[in-house]
Amino acid sequence: MARPVFLDVDNTLLDNDAAKAALESRIADAVPPEIARRFWELYERVRDAKDYVDFPATVERLSLEHAAAAARIREILDALPYRVFVYPGAMQMIERLWRAWTPVILSDGDPVFQPRKIERAGLAAAVRGNVLIYAHKDERLADVTARFEGPRPVFVDDKARILGHIEREMPDAVTVHVAQGSHASEPLAPDDPQPDVEIANIVELPDAIDGR
Repeated sequence: MARPVFLDVDNTLLDNDAAKAALESRIADAVPPEIARRFWELYERVRDAKDYVDFPATVERLSLEHAAAAARIREILDALPYRVFVYPGAMQMIERLWRAWTPVILSDGDPVFQPRKIERAGLAAAVRGNVLIYAHKDERLADVTARFEGPRPVFVDDKARILGHIEREMPDAVTVHVAQGSHASEPLAPDDPQPDVEIANIVELPDAIDGR
């Protein structure tokens, strides 16, 4: 089996900051300002509680207060064209990976919206269905590497703290930090090692891991 390369999605393959800004704009145009503010307040509460973004849970909470507005926001979420937010060159980069590696999407997120988002972005097709989604992926490393076996797996993420945890748990893995997006400069957890490789753009990945 070819060596696996586990690819994060948000701000790694897809510009999630831009996608969220587009959502904010569309929601602001669709519902009154006070309801839009309430939606994003609930969004932050849900994220704090679960430690990952969960749009379905956020919409469900809003529907208890503003059912019609929540239904409109659900439609906006389902219609957002995530394909346009994929980073330039990311699809071609995945095709390059297929020549020598097995690319796998490994994402945090909710089990309903996140898979739809990955599919609508065209990323699920690009990795030929190799998509794994967990609430906290760095806690499921044994499952991940059992499903996609291979020597010295590569983990790619925009969050150094996640890679630091992976590096500590799996010293033989290769960790690649992609310095893209709003979380790129977040610090490591105390005592976690630095990622093995840092790149500025996801298109640099194949060259960065070649020979490692």
